[in-house]
Amino acid sequence: MMGPLAGTIVCDFYLIRKRKLDIRELYKEHGIYWYTYGVNWRAFASFLLGFLPTLPGFAHSIEKKLDVGGAWKIYTFAWLFGFSVAVLSYYTICTYISPPTESLVEFAVLPPGKVDASLGTTLEEVASDYKVEDIAIGEKEVARDSGDSPV
Repeated sequence: MMGPLAGTIVCDFYLIRKRKLDIRELYKEHGIYWYTYGVNWRAFASFLLGFLPTLPGFAHSIEKKLDVGGAWKIYTFAWLFGFSVAVLSYYTICTYISPPTESLVEFAVLPPGKVDASLGTTLEEVASDYKVEDIAIGEKEVARDSGDSPV
């Protein structure tokens, strides 16, 4: 169960979003990370695709008398199997079938005091393309009133 969950999370953060999240939107109800009725169907589908094939082996591990054929063998490496299937299925769904374009951001919006130079975004780069009053990146937070200096 943990393999498909980890695979979905890792794929979403590193492969789909490329480590770029808007931290402020994570805590907004009905923000950009709010999906249909609050459920990300892409993540749910990839989790099920990684988890369901291991269920016969799980049942066999509880009750040895159950005849599940060779399906119990998948359960011996369930974490790796679930992780791999979840990563591949989530990547395929999000890249080719139904990209989550409404929740992808061009730059990472980090909480004040946190800097990640590997994301390659500076306040000056972002301020030239976006509303200055709406940016909170790294060590500086730009005030809501554009006349105020950065805090």
